[in-house]
Amino acid sequence: MTLDDVVSEIRNGDTIAIGGSSLSRKPMALVRALARAGRKDLRLVVDVGGPEVDLLLGTGSVAAVRYAFVGFEVMGLAPHFRRARQKGGVDFEEWTEYTIMAGLDATIKRVPFLPTHTGLATDVLNVNRSFKRFNDPFGGEELVAIPAIRPDVALIHVNYADVQGNGVILGDGHVDVLCAKAAKNTYMSCERIISPEELQRYGRDVQVLRVHTAGVVEVPWGAHPTGCAPEYRADLRHMQDYLISCGKVEDWQAYQDRFIYSDHARYLENQGGVEDLVARLKV
Repeated sequence: MTLDDVVSEIRNGDTIAIGGSSLSRKPMALVRALARAGRKDLRLVVDVGGPEVDLLLGTGSVAAVRYAFVGFEVMGLAPHFRRARQKGGVDFEEWTEYTIMAGLDATIKRVPFLPTHTGLATDVLNVNRSFKRFNDPFGGEELVAIPAIRPDVALIHVNYADVQGNGVILGDGHVDVLCAKAAKNTYMSCERIISPEELQRYGRDVQVLRVHTAGVVEVPWGAHPTGCAPEYRADLRHMQDYLISCGKVEDWQAYQDRFIYSDHARYLENQGGVEDLVARLKV
């Protein structure tokens, strides 16, 4: 598929689970394509969110966010996320990393919730209206019910994939496999499409299986400005420029015109070209 093919399958109001973690292996090319297409009222689900959540909030694409964390790690806070939290108008629901995983796993297991001790004796239960306390019907122990998370779509970025939809993730898989299994339709971008013969060499690194995949897009540098180990590091210089651009309306509009409302080829050109990216970011 192409980026536009994937976006054409996503509707306003869809619940979208986004893979990766923080500044690592976010499907940013897909996210930018989603913003360009003008999708609205999206309901995002992220474990550890970063630039993808902030960008979609900045383009007015989001109605709700279910998250454990959203920020830029060493670069600081997420400006559009913080602004939206303070202003209101977007439904934010604080979960934890484990409860996001448990909610996705409940859908995979085809049950309405999963029981856990997580959240007991913490303020999580005070700020999250979705979690319910209950007593174990067998032993009477107090537990917390984590409701199933049922994404309409999962968007993930992987190192390599074949045309059948098997995805190779080198290193930490984060929550990508859970997202892929729980979503009604999973679309993944990849650095390179490989042959079935080459796929066989990766063994356990084939973390996403074709039975869970609705489409694959070959997008080199598709996670930029986040990193895609061991291909390339996160581009902290670009993220610094992004954060500065969020300070003024005119600067944010200029950033959108240069880096969001242009296709992926032009996006790379506006970074200085692939050669510059290789020189700065290749591991």
